[in-house]
Amino acid sequence: MTAVAEHAVADNGVEVSFDTSPEQYRHWRLSVEGRVATLTLAVDPQGGLVPGYALKMNSYDLGVDIELYDAVQRLRFEHPRVAAVVVTGGLDRMFCAGANIRMLAQSSHAWKVNFCKFTNETRNGMEDATASSGQTYVAALNGTAAGGGYELALACDEIVLVDDGSSAVSLPEVPLLGVLPGTGGLTRVVDKRHVRRDRADVFATKSDGIKGRTAVEWGLVDASVPRARFAEEVGARAQAAVARSSRPQDATGVPLTPLARVVDGDEIRYPFVGAVLDRAGRRVEITVQAPAQAPPADAAGVHAQGVDYWPLAAAREHRRQRRVVAVEPGLQPGQPVAHREQPRVGRADDEDGGGDV
Repeated sequence: MTAVAEHAVADNGVEVSFDTSPEQYRHWRLSVEGRVATLTLAVDPQGGLVPGYALKMNSYDLGVDIELYDAVQRLRFEHPRVAAVVVTGGLDRMFCAGANIRMLAQSSHAWKVNFCKFTNETRNGMEDATASSGQTYVAALNGTAAGGGYELALACDEIVLVDDGSSAVSLPEVPLLGVLPGTGGLTRVVDKRHVRRDRADVFATKSDGIKGRTAVEWGLVDASVPRARFAEEVGARAQAAVARSSRPQDATGVPLTPLARVVDGDEIRYPFVGAVLDRAGRRVEITVQAPAQAPPADAAGVHAQGVDYWPLAAAREHRRQRRVVAVEPGLQPGQPVAHREQPRVGRADDEDGGGDV
């Protein structure tokens, strides 16, 4: 039995670690100035999660998205003062080229399915940060956003595209690859940005995308401005988001300390969430347990517990457990996952262990 850092094994045998932090990022730069945070995508071309491909043109793989997910959660919990998050690219004239094609080509079907699920969950997390935590995301497209790059921008509340005569937004999966966008692109174009369906159809067939004034007229972006005024426009939108935000200005954040787990054969355990892998049956049973101590009596007690507050701790463990299981070999997408709740105790004054948990 060993206690190990948070990781799993990919179907190619390479270890996948979900335990990261801003000082460990290889692909993102996170900065906070006052009530505005900036996430800059500057992918290390040689920083692929597995060998066999280079992450050119700010394309991404699972490793890039693991860092993004970590940043989104830290901004929500560790930085309660942050009301606006600017997402931009660190390359000249390139925001993001989307998922790396060579990475997808060498991956198994199961890996690709779970990769797309994880990236979409990350983008859902960005949208939930707005809906539930009052943080507005502004996509500052300093260059072309193609495929998954535009899908990343679509997860933001506002999109500003530089008008330089060449930068465009596109979903080129259909004309170039013969597949539909895998991370909610078409759904968000129509249902979130309310682009006319006939225009959405045309947009999905144009491999070179739409740029400038037309992108604004079609509703694909909110603004397209010359490079000389780009930073000013993005900054103004971020400050407007700050002005209308209900996020507290004097709250103390909750540091998201690393999660550790215990691995004993095919059993994976956290303090509150455990999983038993049945490789022969290609299934997993996840068990959630209640805490052994009484819950805090008030908000001050909750804040004092911080990351150890049971709802937060159990939620983090459960999310991580699902991700670890997703990349375990032998457990394919669509296979059953059994959840079992196992209450341990009730309130401290309940001698029989019953009561509220």
